[in-house]
Amino acid sequence: MELDAKIPSGPIDKKWDKARFDLKLVNPANKRHHKLIVVGTGLGGGAAAATLAELGYDIE
Repeated sequence: MELDAKIPSGPIDKKWDKARFDLKLVNPANKRHHKLIVVGTGLGGGAAAATLAELGYDIE
């Protein structure tokens, strides 16, 4: 089995910018077609799950 981490190429200080601009956005009309999984049960995970649920995403 081979894992692909999909780490962007280039210098380390530019990797986040490259990854951020290469991401595809979810059209608000299609957000019900995607299920999101929030990993983390702390305050941040709970807040993220609550916010996404309020926006209409299906959270698991």
